[in-house]
Amino acid sequence: MAIDRSPVKVTPESDLESLLDEATKAPLVLERNGVTYRLSLENEQTPPDRESARERELRILDETIGSWADLDTDKMIREIYEARRAGSRTPVDP
Repeated sequence: MAIDRSPVKVTPESDLESLLDEATKAPLVLERNGVTYRLSLENEQTPPDRESARERELRILDETIGSWADLDTDKMIREIYEARRAGSRTPVDP
């Protein structure tokens, strides 16, 4: 479970060494002049995420293509129109 940590305000007097020590335990959110930064330990065993946004989108599309192939579209359309006719509002007493 992730720990929700409040941003640590960074000032010219801030001790970088102690901030780095804290970041080894869990990612740290730093805030200076209203701008926030995330400070975390870089794990040498885990390669950085080099997948571009476009590559990620294409991978997700490849994984989901055909996932609704067994869906009865005619039945779904009938159910949508029936739900529209029936409505979803509760009756209002006069």
